[in-house]
Amino acid sequence: MLTGWRKNRLRKTALERRAKASRAMPDAGHALMTNYPDAAWPAVHAVVAGYRAVRGEIDPAPLMETFLLEQALLALPVVAEKNAPLQFRAYAPGDALETGAFGIEVPEPRKPLVTPSLVLVPLVAFDSQCHRLGYGGGYYDRTLAALKAQGQVIAVGLAFEAQKVSRLPSGAHDVALDYVVTEAACYRAQ
Repeated sequence: MLTGWRKNRLRKTALERRAKASRAMPDAGHALMTNYPDAAWPAVHAVVAGYRAVRGEIDPAPLMETFLLEQALLALPVVAEKNAPLQFRAYAPGDALETGAFGIEVPEPRKPLVTPSLVLVPLVAFDSQCHRLGYGGGYYDRTLAALKAQGQVIAVGLAFEAQKVSRLPSGAHDVALDYVVTEAACYRAQ
């Protein structure tokens, strides 16, 4: 499958670029607020799904804490079942976390499940049309498709500018993001 082969090749190169950017700019997550679009700012009491940064991903914590100060509610993704959409559990900074799938920290099972209206999405690479290349499991594609089928949700990818590529191959199941925000710019889907 040519698309799969191209994605795997791009993924390897993009992960190397992301790791280099992460080492050079460990505090780049703070710069995301400068470029974050007003149109995607969460309403009071809106549920914002973030993520715990791993493997050199840009850290969404400063942005999530800003949203919390502005009275948004936070959540983190949980892999509940392989090949299924992600679930989201309520989260606040300081909450006890446990190790979930892929070694990523997740809220404890006693935390309630919530449905976000804004999803901050980690990624491996992106293009100016807000197509996203992930790790290859399809979790965010399935999740965003399911959330969009339920109602309005905004998907904002967070990345280093070094993760931008000229064009990404996309398949029938790939879901484009509404925006991608980096430490240097904001991109909007056309």
